[in-house]
Amino acid sequence: MDQLERLVALQDIRDLVVTYAMAFDDHDWDRLRTIWTDDAQWVGPGHVFEGRDAIIEFMRTCLPEDYQSKHMNPQTLVTFADDGQSAEVDTDVVWIAQNFENTIVARYHDDVVKQDGTWLIRRREEIPLQFRPGPPPMSDTAVSVSAGTLKE
Repeated sequence: MDQLERLVALQDIRDLVVTYAMAFDDHDWDRLRTIWTDDAQWVGPGHVFEGRDAIIEFMRTCLPEDYQSKHMNPQTLVTFADDGQSAEVDTDVVWIAQNFENTIVARYHDDVVKQDGTWLIRRREEIPLQFRPGPPPMSDTAVSVSAGTLKE
């Protein structure tokens, strides 16, 4: 894979991650269907959904059709396999529900493959950050440095 092919593949994979988020948030199940391999897996704590159909059925049941949400995916790190036809992708995600609360903070770990010229998700694992109540246990120095950005 030369540098130009790598840049194009990198953008295609980042677009894949964004397509997942927007299709889910828009309840666009047909579009969401297009980003998975036939034998894809979606893995979360205590659950595994096997195959594209099972994944879409799960996604359709997550929220009522009249409820909106937004995924924020600010970071995506792509590591290509030597053959340039597969990659591992790590993406941090914040999911904000319609009540504007951060409901999920997690990392997606994806295995993606290039099939017939298109990048697809073969396996997605959602690795949530476990909720911890109360303020962060920051040092006094960290609090003084970040004081202007901390919520009281």
